Amino acid sequence: MRIERLEIHPITMTLRHPIPMSNGVIESTGNVLVKLVTDEGATGWGEGVEAPSLTHQRQADIVSDLEALTPLVVGTDPVRRNEVWSRMTQADPSATTAIGAIDIALHDLAGKVLGVPAFQLLGGAVRDRVPALTLVGSGDPSADADKLAERRAQGLQWFKIKLGMADPADELATLAKAAELVGEEGVVCGDVNEAWAEDEARSFLEQVDPDRVRFIEQPVPRSNRDALIRLAESVPVKLCADESAGSLQAVIGFVGTPVGGVSLKLIKHGGMTGVMRGAAICSAGGLGINLAGKVIESSVSAAANLHCAAAMDRVDFGCSPANQGVVQDVTESPITATNGHFAVPTAPGLGVEVDEQMVQRLT
Repeated sequence: MRIERLEIHPITMTLRHPIPMSNGVIESTGNVLVKLVTDEGATGWGEGVEAPSLTHQRQADIVSDLEALTPLVVGTDPVRRNEVWSRMTQADPSATTAIGAIDIALHDLAGKVLGVPAFQLLGGAVRDRVPALTLVGSGDPSADADKLAERRAQGLQWFKIKLGMADPADELATLAKAAELVGEEGVVCGDVNEAWAEDEARSFLEQVDPDRVRFIEQPVPRSNRDALIRLAESVPVKLCADESAGSLQAVIGFVGTPVGGVSLKLIKHGGMTGVMRGAAICSAGGLGINLAGKVIESSVSAAANLHCAAAMDRVDFGCSPANQGVVQDVTESPITATNGHFAVPTAPGLGVEVDEQMVQRLT
């Protein structure tokens, strides 16, 4: 069996309710779906998401990278995923989003060919359901309190609060409110998206209760890695690197430092293969893992995240597939959380069926 064709499908996805962050408001995004087709008619789907503030890649860049990588993929055996991944990363190490999209499609395709869910290709499942880490935070404490209560009533217990947008006292109160709502069973964390200078970050972080807040993500700019390490050394709450952990080499660089963990993403580490290699580094190096989707993604990327989360030793900093709240997904049965948890798909491959008519409507 050989891959006969690689199709590139740029789409636009939109949220029902925009998500404010310290570096801007996200309403819609340009994604790129990849469809692999074999000479025997088997298919697999993958996805890349533009993230100009994280990977410096827009949709057109992802498409261009996919076009350049296509000759390295067509004609290969889809079951030999490590070989294809290594060939792509050696050819263009910076094309992580495009490589990730192809890698996800290879796992979907290989799983379908072999008749097993993708997590079996990653070493087998450690867990069959994953707590849903959901985003809250607008800079408006009253609105955030209402949203937290609404989400808690829906059964959600793991919350990531977007920070760096309002008065620090208000944001500390929002963290405390979230911790009160979830109680002992839930998890609360925060994400600053590089918004603070080192002194601002220190002033805030010294007031965070480490018994109520599991971690704070990327409080300072990625350009100041030393500041992140200095803060992690001296503040009570654990810190998580996201933008500062933009490659597997960067993840390795945090092993042995006071930083508590890193955020692994399909788009910045080269898909499922890269994320699982990052997870192995974290497991060996004692780093916590936040497995995060990039707002906004479809159920293709969401399913890939869940399969990775199922196979990892631990995902103690949470997993947040980012297809929640989209106006339209690419499948009639989107990945959704029930009673605060995502069930890991068990059908062959990713376990989601892409509706190509929906894809055309989003093109």
